[in-house]
Amino acid sequence: MDDIEINLMENTIYEVIITSFNKQVNFKPFGIKFNNKKVILNLYPNRTLKNIKTNPEFLIQFTTNPLIYTKALLNKLTPSDYNKEYFLLDSNIVIKANVYSIYEYVHEDNYGKVTLTQITANIEEIHEINNQPPVINRATNKIIDLLVDYTRIPYMNSTQKNDYINKLQNLSSFIKKSGNNQHIQSLKLLKKEIIEE
Repeated sequence: MDDIEINLMENTIYEVIITSFNKQVNFKPFGIKFNNKKVILNLYPNRTLKNIKTNPEFLIQFTTNPLIYTKALLNKLTPSDYNKEYFLLDSNIVIKANVYSIYEYVHEDNYGKVTLTQITANIEEIHEINNQPPVINRATNKIIDLLVDYTRIPYMNSTQKNDYINKLQNLSSFIKKSGNNQHIQSLKLLKKEIIEE
């Protein structure tokens, strides 16, 4: 284990890529919290949850690359994006975690009721991949916001889906103006996915 300390505020949501393992490796963006030296992850029913229930060890990868978040959400990552240990090449920090407890509860929001599963995990190892400052970019924040909403599309009605498409269109010019090529590629992937649905 690398001798690295990560000083993150407790009970604050951080956007990360979770890498889970079963018959196939799965990379997906999620929000996580740290509390009392443990990691807390709330999951909707999805592939990541199935993988973690089968194999309790997973990776938490910190990156500021918006294209990596977008490609991970849309299942577009390729082996050129990560190494043989499944560490994303654009990650700053990778944490190996192991499940401590699993708890299910009912959650209700604008899209209805759904069963969420709270995963609490112990931090096993911390690795520094890139010694780059985690710079916050306004366009990245907007991409993350769009990706979070995109994950709720299966629960949206037609009006909510149209609202999402309008939001995507409205934010496009801002993202192009304040972002870089990674942000523009992220927008293209999202728009293509919406059109194909």
